[in-house]
Amino acid sequence: MNVKELRMSRILNPKSGKSVIIPIDHGIVMGNVEGLEDPIKILKQLINTGIDGTLLSPGIGKISIDLFSSKDAPGRILTADIPLLSTVPGGSGEVVGHEIIADVEFALRYNFDIVKVLFPWGEREHVQMESVRVVSALANECDGWNMPLMVEPVLWGEAISKEKRNDPKIIEHASRMALEIGADILKIPYTGDKSEFKDLVNNLKAPVFILGGPKMDNVEGVLRVAKESIEAGAKGIVFGRNVWQNPKMKGLVGALKAVVHGNAEISYAMNNFNLLG
Repeated sequence: MNVKELRMSRILNPKSGKSVIIPIDHGIVMGNVEGLEDPIKILKQLINTGIDGTLLSPGIGKISIDLFSSKDAPGRILTADIPLLSTVPGGSGEVVGHEIIADVEFALRYNFDIVKVLFPWGEREHVQMESVRVVSALANECDGWNMPLMVEPVLWGEAISKEKRNDPKIIEHASRMALEIGADILKIPYTGDKSEFKDLVNNLKAPVFILGGPKMDNVEGVLRVAKESIEAGAKGIVFGRNVWQNPKMKGLVGALKAVVHGNAEISYAMNNFNLLG
């Protein structure tokens, strides 16, 4: 096991080799997002549920470090960049610029296990090339420190129509390009077809984690994405809003752990963790 693999192992369940990661880094882009008004409170609750890892912004990473002092604390992934979606705080729209906000030395200083960067696509040409520079620079810096880099390609820009933003082929292209530029770990959406997604995971030859994306309609859908993607070969899930915006957050985390680590059936998980109705 090399140094990068050792660091990555800190976010994986030692028995299943899989991971349930619940990020709370949304405020860096979205501001005071609903459900995450008190990130430290939510973080404490998530740690108590036994999650395997979380994503944190630099600021929340600094003020929450004491919460991770126990030996069985979840792993920590540093969100190292900001693709700014508006010049108005809390606003949204096209990416107006993309910058690194924390370097690898920061990650090491605060004992993070992995660094994560977004890789937006479909943006205006100058912003698109800015994102290429951000991701490639961070990939080179992470290599110099043996720090694993998680890259999250996202289809956000106006050059990609809303109808195309779940297109498996575009997701495949974006994932492959992230790998080529230096990703050690990929955080990508589940494409919806288990057989096709299995081929994609096998072809990428890098650990794949599934992002939760926008709020889903129901808990069953959240669990189905988790189950099918894990069965297709994903190493874990990274679900944020679909977890901490749910009033039954604790039960949902338990159900996700049962599905990801224990291959539980969806009906069993929903019934056992009081998620029916």
